[in-house]
Amino acid sequence: MKLKIQSIKNYFKSKKNRGLEPVFFEKIGDQKTSRDEMRKNLIKALEKNGWTIKK
Repeated sequence: MKLKIQSIKNYFKSKKNRGLEPVFFEKIGDQKTSRDEMRKNLIKALEKNGWTIKK
């Protein structure tokens, strides 16, 4: 199995060439962001895009 690694720009370009649009793409953190903070940011991003989270 051969894996192909591509940059984010190439990823979006290939999606557009195939007629697809990404649902959403938001940064939720970086290397210095804590795991809990990333989880909170992910939940906010998902809810913003219409997902419902059961607690």
